[in-house]
Amino acid sequence: MKFILSLVALLITVSSCKSNTDVVENSKTMQEHLSGTYYITQLEGNDITLNKLEITFDETSNKVNGTAGCNSFFGNYSTENNTITFGDIGATKKLCSKNIMAIEAYFLKSLSLVDSFSVDANGGISLLANDKILITATRTAQTTKKSDEINDNYITAVKYQTSTRGFFNFILISKNKIAISEDRSLQNIKNYNIDATQWNELKSLIDATDLEGLLKLTPPSQNHQHDGAAHATLALQIGDIEYMTPTFDHGNPPKAIEALVNKVLSIKENTVKQ
Repeated sequence: MKFILSLVALLITVSSCKSNTDVVENSKTMQEHLSGTYYITQLEGNDITLNKLEITFDETSNKVNGTAGCNSFFGNYSTENNTITFGDIGATKKLCSKNIMAIEAYFLKSLSLVDSFSVDANGGISLLANDKILITATRTAQTTKKSDEINDNYITAVKYQTSTRGFFNFILISKNKIAISEDRSLQNIKNYNIDATQWNELKSLIDATDLEGLLKLTPPSQNHQHDGAAHATLALQIGDIEYMTPTFDHGNPPKAIEALVNKVLSIKENTVKQ
């Protein structure tokens, strides 16, 4: 009898240890699957593929980051089995259209409510709150004809503005036109056609520009801080987002945008001479 009881106790102990081991292994496997980049497809059942939201998990540091539509976000997370908690989520401060900002705000709020996750057979994930799916994402970026059309129609433009107390000049160049104004209120604007070759050359410079780095550029001189000195700003509009430099001295732009500024001014001068 003692032998039988000892055998049962041993079997229970082994079974318990195996069960605990399985839980640990399942948890580890799920976290390994979670690590990586995912492309958000649905937010509470609504298709938001065209907004191109992304989320990346790094299991080695328990850091999370991604794109919320307009701004980049970042923070940390922790998991246990299939539970997940996000903490200290921050984001950059760019402004976009109201629709994009509304989806971004809703996404970040949903992320803060998430308390569990599940991984499907294809490696996609669902993030849930109280067993309700809030966010669905896949490992593969989704493309559609509609998104391609939207990207083709996105506005790309460069704006250059310079002024002193008694002088103002505004230049906007896009694929379709050159707009020039000396009116601070921009009520009186002259529009010109742009040569395709000139635009392609300008577009190449725009494409080569570090958009996120524009705001961090350091002006090489500070004459614009003195009254009467000409100061300038350069802004690049890409779709709904505008990236603007700090104020710098007209005629002495930061090296990173010098070629772009010179091209804008050259196109403007050649245009008004015609």
